[in-house]
Amino acid sequence: MKLRLVLHVVLFAATSSCATPALDSDRLSVPTIQLAPCSVPNSPAEPRCATHHVFEDRAARAGRMIPLKILVLPALGATPAPDPIFIFAGGPGGGAASEVTAGVVDYFARMRRTRDIVFVDQRGTGASHRLVCRLVDRDASAQRDFGDLLPPDKVRACRQALEPIADLRLYTTPIAMDDLDEVRRGLGYASINLYGVSYGALAALQYLRQYPTRVRSLALLGVGTPAQKLPLAFAAGAQAALDHVVADCAADDACQRAFPDLRRDLAAVFGRFDAGPVTFEHPVAGGRAAERVSMPRAVFAERLRLMLYDLRSASRIPLVIHRAAQDDWASFARATGPTLTGISSSFAMGMYLTVTCSESIPLISEDDIVRESRGTFVGETRTRVHVRACEEWPRGAIPREFYAPVTSDVPVLMVSGELDPATPASWATLAARSLRNGRQLLVRNMAHWYFGDCLRGVVAEFFDQASARELDTGCLASLRRPPFATEPTPAR
Repeated sequence: MKLRLVLHVVLFAATSSCATPALDSDRLSVPTIQLAPCSVPNSPAEPRCATHHVFEDRAARAGRMIPLKILVLPALGATPAPDPIFIFAGGPGGGAASEVTAGVVDYFARMRRTRDIVFVDQRGTGASHRLVCRLVDRDASAQRDFGDLLPPDKVRACRQALEPIADLRLYTTPIAMDDLDEVRRGLGYASINLYGVSYGALAALQYLRQYPTRVRSLALLGVGTPAQKLPLAFAAGAQAALDHVVADCAADDACQRAFPDLRRDLAAVFGRFDAGPVTFEHPVAGGRAAERVSMPRAVFAERLRLMLYDLRSASRIPLVIHRAAQDDWASFARATGPTLTGISSSFAMGMYLTVTCSESIPLISEDDIVRESRGTFVGETRTRVHVRACEEWPRGAIPREFYAPVTSDVPVLMVSGELDPATPASWATLAARSLRNGRQLLVRNMAHWYFGDCLRGVVAEFFDQASARELDTGCLASLRRPPFATEPTPAR
């Protein structure tokens, strides 16, 4: 089942309203947003959809209006609870409503028994005035998938293409949370539950900060916070996850026999880049002849880092590293996907850059880069190229309170994978200190893929109870890594 909705990347505008509306003045008996029947491809679900327009500049309440796409999966029960579950997409840059598939409908079926499930494309994503531009040339060359990360000239061109249609400073998280509360009011909900993974967890916490009386409960998986300084924490998180791969391979009889010295293989592979990029014949889909491509160290490290997000792809790391140590780079290329530069056109790169360049990059110092990257295979490059790219991008104004811990008595369930390279458990632990009714679950054999029947059941039980204290979490302890791959997958 492909669940694109809340996966990947993790990471207050001064114009954003941080005031909490008074309950007495904000109770709505009649919704002002009118939903109409719509559909999800290949699904029997009968969702209802709407497009709601908001001011791009919420503070001025004038000028350009932008659409927000809304999709609601109505509760299946005869007497649904009055508080729905709002889904926060990951990224930043992913849509919520626009990426609802049959698999997503199935995933939320249990939670939908008693509650509406509400998806809203955050401003700048999906069908909500999506800020999209590609950072690679649309040619037929396979080299495009191995190019530099976030090339400044392409970022500059992206900005120039978007500036006529958007004030790029106004697509920050806090402003988007004001949009979301306007949607809540328009749909007639007095309070809501929040579900977010990775950046979606960060956004959900920000909504709680801005609208504390509107939240019944939050389920946060792979918890990101502004303290991470995206992408600064990626280097240490990925190194810890890779160290677990090495240790777990050594403890596994089949993996140990196939790859008796994986750490030496890693050293040999990274040593190849001392002389510059590696060059190899890259297999091309569609039966075309292989193409000769050049892969820099930073691209190799980023592709390896992204393999660690999902334990299924991580299970192939010992094999592809061992083969790369023998100069078979094509196996690594086949097992990995494009980096951020070459991701799907549905990803809102402009929104991603506004959020990261406004909310995290300004916090990163030279000392931070050196300290947090030391001794990691990712090294300093991933952060440095992002910092350079942000020199080409406008920044929204972010007030200080955005970076303060969120303090609340609202029930919060936080789930952290011990093998998560993007949102390590330490960030949830830190956030939990000021969430007085919160509970963090640390799952040994979980990375940055927060799905599956077990976890779905735990989250559904949490929303039913609005309490994380007495959940049945036994199945989480039974989760295991998939077996390590020891032989290449036959070519199709």
